Amino acid sequence: MSKYTHDEIVIAVDEVLITIITQIVEEMLKSQDLSENLLFYNKIKLLNEFLQKGQKESIRRVNRPPVKGGERPDLELFGGLIVIEVESSEETLEHGEKQLQNYIEKYYSDIAIYGIVTTGLTWRIYRVHKYEKEKVKLERIAVLRGDENEYNRSIVLAVKKSHIYQYLYNLLKSTLIESKAYKLEPSPENVRRILYPVLMYVDDLIGLMDEYKIHNKALYKSYREMLFRIYAKLTDVEINKLFATHTLLQMIVNVVFTGALGKLEKAAIEPIKACSGEELEFDITIPHLMWWRELAFTDREFRLRVEELCKDIYYRALLFDWNTPIVEDVFSHIYEDFIERALRYKIGEYYTPWWLIEFIIYQMKQKFKVDYKDKIVLDPACGSGRFLVKAFYEKVKESGEDPNKAYYEVIGLDILPLATTIARVELMIAYKRATGEIPLGTPLIFWGDFLANEIGLGAEIIDELKNILNGLTVYMWGLSELSKLKKHELVIFLARLELLLTQILKGLTYTFTSPEEVFKVINETINRLKAIEPIDVVDKAATSLIIKILSDEKLVLEILKLITRYGNEIWAIPIVSDLFVKYLSKIKPDIVLTNPPWLKLSELPKSKWGEALREYIKKNIIEKYKEKIPGISKTGMSGDISSIFLEVILKILEKEGYIGIVMPAEQSYTPKSPHGAGKLLTYAVLSKYSAEGSIIYVGDAFKHGRHASVLILRVRK
Repeated sequence: MSKYTHDEIVIAVDEVLITIITQIVEEMLKSQDLSENLLFYNKIKLLNEFLQKGQKESIRRVNRPPVKGGERPDLELFGGLIVIEVESSEETLEHGEKQLQNYIEKYYSDIAIYGIVTTGLTWRIYRVHKYEKEKVKLERIAVLRGDENEYNRSIVLAVKKSHIYQYLYNLLKSTLIESKAYKLEPSPENVRRILYPVLMYVDDLIGLMDEYKIHNKALYKSYREMLFRIYAKLTDVEINKLFATHTLLQMIVNVVFTGALGKLEKAAIEPIKACSGEELEFDITIPHLMWWRELAFTDREFRLRVEELCKDIYYRALLFDWNTPIVEDVFSHIYEDFIERALRYKIGEYYTPWWLIEFIIYQMKQKFKVDYKDKIVLDPACGSGRFLVKAFYEKVKESGEDPNKAYYEVIGLDILPLATTIARVELMIAYKRATGEIPLGTPLIFWGDFLANEIGLGAEIIDELKNILNGLTVYMWGLSELSKLKKHELVIFLARLELLLTQILKGLTYTFTSPEEVFKVINETINRLKAIEPIDVVDKAATSLIIKILSDEKLVLEILKLITRYGNEIWAIPIVSDLFVKYLSKIKPDIVLTNPPWLKLSELPKSKWGEALREYIKKNIIEKYKEKIPGISKTGMSGDISSIFLEVILKILEKEGYIGIVMPAEQSYTPKSPHGAGKLLTYAVLSKYSAEGSIIYVGDAFKHGRHASVLILRVRK
């Protein structure tokens, strides 16, 4: 039995490793050979700065025990290149090896080079070999043992005075050289590899959600209800896990995007602020997944616990060379890889592969000679925004459109808060790659339910927000300036409105000491807005609406109630998103590219939303077409929700517009079965309009067993 506790051994092993790394880094900086390799030299210099400033988390991580469930290794070096499991006795070394294997397979299979199991006296060293997907083999390459007498005096001295020290020195140095000092290019593959171990904290977040009763909070209930609209089969356990994982991913997106904008290595930045996106100067987050932020700044115990997670994400992100441009597909890869495959298949989240997106756009151009220039493109179920990114590049690179104009003609909507964030970031990165500049504002990608207006049931939102939206809607419909705007101007109006709202909500948050003080600030804002000469009709309309909002004392009090209760100001996106959904029929997109949710109507949830959708289908499709299409009364509800997406798209489309939509093959076409009850619903939807085009069978495009077809249509109303 060891004379040391497990934690004492961890502390000692950590001290030994940091001492060795410090020596390696100092010697490398003096090396003449290294100074000739400027890039590598600068990376080692950065490591030295971390060590001198005491920022050891940038080099190694000591993992605390999970709050709830889960498991994690005791130590990891260089973002997981070396994974270390500490055992408190010689008898448990075999158990430690099994634990090490489990950790590496679960979280580090794509990054770990070496594994170590140690008691501080005995050191077992393993080379990691990956042989099948996440499966790894640990090849034991050394077993080292120190002097037991020295060990009984001090673990640190026992290592320093033995051959173990030199072996570890050589191992750590070779790892730094092999990994090029792990200052990595932020490619999708590298970002996934380095950040994947953060998933160890999902159980911690679930534990915090339970402890702080987050399930009873309005934001969680809103999120849960929106999930149930299209993911009817989820259990409460799965929803909790999805909510925690989405929260984690939101933090990762905020940190990685902060890095992409060159703001991550700022001296004053705190990990919690990086994870909350405060350094971005853009609103990209939807409030649901920021439930933790206010607790982190008001509850000391909560802050200490969530800070561990934020530090892990932050310091892993520092492993990347953010001077290297990031590609826009990073975030969709993160989402696909971090959500368990089985759960993604259950909730029907299959991100559209690039080849299929390019195929749809190619077919549309070939068949109808579609030019994307000056066209408004919509994806009403945009997911990570791949269709929107491709449409933006089509506008800029193929049609020669001004990127600033193209940026605001590509519009998205998604029911998942995280998808909205990711799509926004992806399009902003696409703009930066096309122009070399950061866009002046956020893109027009919104959060909401595309079917909401049609079925008469809006997004499930918290009560405080409902009151605000009701007042805003009245003002917006009554705004005379708005009726004069053309559809392209209406789109810009929404962008200006979100920008103004963001600025005002932040101003109210930071000046809120008393209602009197707030209304003083508001009156000053109103006077300032009235004094500014509008740039154009769009600016005039946006300013007029803001003045009406701020002049309504009752509405302002509701906004203050919202900010006070939920503790943050990121409400501009859901407010403008709601107005966007209500105004879709006036925007009239020219082109719709989408892969909508697939959900059999027979599996619709037994909820208000499910019942409202069933009623809508019966009243607006089945009843209208039961005489014209024999059999639809019996088979209409055998269709799929994607057909209803198609129906609403056709309604809001421009008088002559184009659609590229991915649908289940059995709802449109399949060579295996020319018949299918669901096809009657799709036929009824299309029969309302003069549509021409192609239905192209693409097989099992998503590799989940349910085959797909693509509809390429030109519609004339």
